[in-house]
Amino acid sequence: MKRKRTPRPLAAACGLLALCLVLPLALLALFGFALPPQYGETFLGEMKYKMERLRSTQGPRIIVVGGSSVPFALKSELVEEQLPGWQVVDFGMYASMGTVVMLDWAQAEAREGDLFVLAPEQSSQTLSTFFSGEEVWQAADGAFDLLPLIDPGRYEQLLAAFPAFAGKKLGYALTGAPEPEGVYARSSFNAYGDIDYPGRGANILPGGYNPNDPISFDPSVITEDFIDALNGFARAVTAKGARVVYHFSPMNAAALAPGTGSADVDAYYDYLDSALLFPILGDPHDCLLESGWFYDSNFHLNDSGATVFTKLLIEDLKVYLEDTSPTGISLPAMPGLAFSGTAADNSDADLFTYRREGDGWVVDGLTDAGRAARRLVLPGAWQGEPVTGVSPTLFAGNTTVEEVVVQPNIGLLYDGMFSGCTALTALTLTGADPAAYTVGDGLRNGADFLIYVPTEALDQYLRSYFWQEYDSWILPRESG
Repeated sequence: MKRKRTPRPLAAACGLLALCLVLPLALLALFGFALPPQYGETFLGEMKYKMERLRSTQGPRIIVVGGSSVPFALKSELVEEQLPGWQVVDFGMYASMGTVVMLDWAQAEAREGDLFVLAPEQSSQTLSTFFSGEEVWQAADGAFDLLPLIDPGRYEQLLAAFPAFAGKKLGYALTGAPEPEGVYARSSFNAYGDIDYPGRGANILPGGYNPNDPISFDPSVITEDFIDALNGFARAVTAKGARVVYHFSPMNAAALAPGTGSADVDAYYDYLDSALLFPILGDPHDCLLESGWFYDSNFHLNDSGATVFTKLLIEDLKVYLEDTSPTGISLPAMPGLAFSGTAADNSDADLFTYRREGDGWVVDGLTDAGRAARRLVLPGAWQGEPVTGVSPTLFAGNTTVEEVVVQPNIGLLYDGMFSGCTALTALTLTGADPAAYTVGDGLRNGADFLIYVPTEALDQYLRSYFWQEYDSWILPRESG
């Protein structure tokens, strides 16, 4: 019997279709794996070095696992001084990767005699099984041997994020790899993996805390799946001869969710203690610190605050290890607030109303002319005194304004502050330093607009620890 032949035009079409499907995948793989690493100088670029330290450090080891609050809070050298014989591994990284991937990597290198201190931030994202494939690709850029150590259950998300990673990597290969400055660069880490940055001297948050990121002790803030992940980690590493404890991260007491009291903290502790298969060190009340000890978020400590928290951690570790030696660490004085945004454009100052707050003014309303304006520049001063903030409802429901210009004196941008602004197409930020603005992850809630930043600062915003959440909407601002 003769075999039927596929008509040549159809065969050619099938071959072309196969080529069209395979070639992009091959190119993506080439861009992602064959191009030189592009994220080495970013904050996430530190991940491979943290893994190297975890692999190479000899025991007995104290390994502190968590998000970025760990390197901002830990002074590993102090711990080693106060607990002779122990080596410290700071294994905290960008929380937007997901706490679970840090557990995956830590579990892979667990050894007999290790003491793991699990210290995730007290927030719903870090206390869940959230996983961000794109951030993990960036962290593993140039160290792809990290990827097989991830739980296979996360591979689908990892693969789905690969095209975006490869595309951005190609873009950087053509235009130049990101070279961030400031605390969110790899250069800000010391040999231990702790943050050691000279500009981290005081709290730069407007008012001392970020209201977009309230700290909750409702049991619903931690998911059952995440508790299962913590207990699964504990089973796996204790089978290797390691020990596991839980410790609360530092938390800005000023950022407690409204209505949260001491009884709520105690109830949460009791719930967590009953759910975990391993002990909790210390008292969560002790981890609720005054805002003067923080830096740029409700979980990131300034340099003095890191000394305060490290001493607390050492004392809690000594109780667990039955070490009765005194902890001889002198505590520094609490720094004052350091926020001092500046602005020069007061052309629209008469379009707003104000209320007195502290040593300056807060913009709390619009005049009739302001409500009719299509473009509004938030002022730097009123009656010769500084404008320090805005009401979170200043623009709510405004269906006229098309552009809002925010100078760096307005340091706090509230989640949903433009809700209902149906005509708004542009939020223009004049500050060249993204750290001048405190932002949550809900700035665009209830409105659809682009975010324009100074052209020379575009890459800093795109790679900013806080602003990269909005990288799909950030564009350079044309001069003039």
